Amino acid sequence: MITRNDLIEYTGPQRKVFRVLWVDEAGAAAYIFNVLPKAAEAQLARVAMLEADLAAGRARRLTDDPWPLPEQPLRRPAKHLQIRDRAWEVVRDLVAMEPAIYEPRRRGQLVQACMAQHDVSHPTVYRYLRRYWQRGLAADALLPDYANSGARGKIRAVSEGVQRGRPRKAGAPPGVNADTAMRRIFRIAATRWPDSAAPFARRAAYDQMLADFFQQRTIETETMRVQSGVRDQALPTYGQFSYWLEQDGLLAKPQALPPLPADIDPGRPGRPAAAFRLEAIPADVRLVSRADRSQALGRPVIYVATDVFSGMVAGIYVGMDRPIWRHALLALANAAADKQRYCLRFGRDIGAALWPAQHLPGLVFADAALAAGADIEHDNLLNQFQTRCLVAPPHEGHAPGLHAELARRIPLLSGAAKDDGEGDTLRCARMDGVLDLEQFTRLVIDSVLHYNHSNPQGGPTPQQLWTWGAAQRGAALRQFPEDLVRCCLLPVTDAMVTAQGIRVQGSHYECVRALDELWFERAARHGQWPVKVAYDPASLDMVYLLDPRAPMHFHACHLADGSSAHRRLSSMELSLLRAAQQRTYADPVHSVVFEKMVAALAR
Repeated sequence: MITRNDLIEYTGPQRKVFRVLWVDEAGAAAYIFNVLPKAAEAQLARVAMLEADLAAGRARRLTDDPWPLPEQPLRRPAKHLQIRDRAWEVVRDLVAMEPAIYEPRRRGQLVQACMAQHDVSHPTVYRYLRRYWQRGLAADALLPDYANSGARGKIRAVSEGVQRGRPRKAGAPPGVNADTAMRRIFRIAATRWPDSAAPFARRAAYDQMLADFFQQRTIETETMRVQSGVRDQALPTYGQFSYWLEQDGLLAKPQALPPLPADIDPGRPGRPAAAFRLEAIPADVRLVSRADRSQALGRPVIYVATDVFSGMVAGIYVGMDRPIWRHALLALANAAADKQRYCLRFGRDIGAALWPAQHLPGLVFADAALAAGADIEHDNLLNQFQTRCLVAPPHEGHAPGLHAELARRIPLLSGAAKDDGEGDTLRCARMDGVLDLEQFTRLVIDSVLHYNHSNPQGGPTPQQLWTWGAAQRGAALRQFPEDLVRCCLLPVTDAMVTAQGIRVQGSHYECVRALDELWFERAARHGQWPVKVAYDPASLDMVYLLDPRAPMHFHACHLADGSSAHRRLSSMELSLLRAAQQRTYADPVHSVVFEKMVAALAR
């Protein structure tokens, strides 16, 4: 039987959903209204035809109303109720005049009288009537749709050639849309500063962002020199920058969430540090040298060691050049390191509980491309720490949330880096030629901390799962001395003992053993001799002298005073600095410039 307020759906080529507005006393005729379009008219239909369509399957009765009435009446704002009551006062008498209100000619006369009585316009009356018919034949159908205004919680899409926001005032610059790439620059501008710097000032960060990122730059293909050009005309406003700082929560520091209850079931087998996944993530941004910010280094590679059980990132390493196994092992060395001390090196002061991983795994799954050409079965990692290394299928143990979090701050490469230069120069992306290795590593640390302490799908965060697993299933967690792990996993190179110190890649170092045994005096009198040292390609502030008499003993060597200008530089930066020095000595015109640069580094 067809009754008032029934919903009848016709699928067909064009879907229609009719609400039954009124049925005559004989049950022969009815007025129906299509609730899907924004504008529709009441239609007269035969009840027998509707019932025949339902019986034959050409239509079906809906139980779920596409326009349900608003819930939680006690929480409705008073302003919404006032708007509803005003609209209901206008149409209350009209909707009671059935069936006259559904007949086009009679409805026109009734609407004219209503307009005169309530001093409202013709479109307003029809809008109220259609909303009432569309949304359930109740006064609450006239509540406003303010919840849909402004796309709350949604980011508006950017259309080429369409400027969002209010029009600019006369004489103001045209402005730009804050698309995904622009918001990434905002994130970098807000998060690249170290915690030890002065208190964060939005206006200063905004001005520095405009100076660094919004000017035309080119990188020479042969020399990789960064050439700055004119400043961009279209610039983001301070209001945009400040708005997205708040919208994206860029100034909020990650906080460790409360521990999980001991009796919870995480729904996953295993334990923390039973197995790590080791992968390399190339970034699509060119860094600059800290020794000479007009010299481009190349694209960095982010190496990540992720715990298979919890999904928490246990170790990271940022290296230059192509992805290689020896650099990937340094992410494992970082997994065994004190993260509080490590983050402090890069200007991030965190609590020990914020990144608790200081362990080596029993098993390492490595990407096939990363392990290609390396004898991972006979690596020192296996020999010294009883850790097995296996090649894993692509994306097994992969953490997509980490990649997404990195991509929010850092443009990532989907494949190998390729230069698309034309002629002598290569057109730079907006982020190229601005960040150095230390600033980039700081961005990676921020991304990892945010990933470890969040879960977009809900449920426990990776850090919560790690902490719970360490407490409930962590009896087999393995820790080793941090320096021992680093020395065993760092690359080894040849060094030379000279009168100025232990020379490694053009820098000179000192250690307690060399000073006690008068190595440098002996080298001055009897000549130089070679030794072996382990070093970190990303930071040559300290190297480790290998002792051939005791394979597991290492001597920490620090930069000598004569090489203090090389402090905080990477192996690649030192190589470029030496090349510039050689060119300077060959060209006396530039020697004064080079001496000033070295003096500035020493300060």
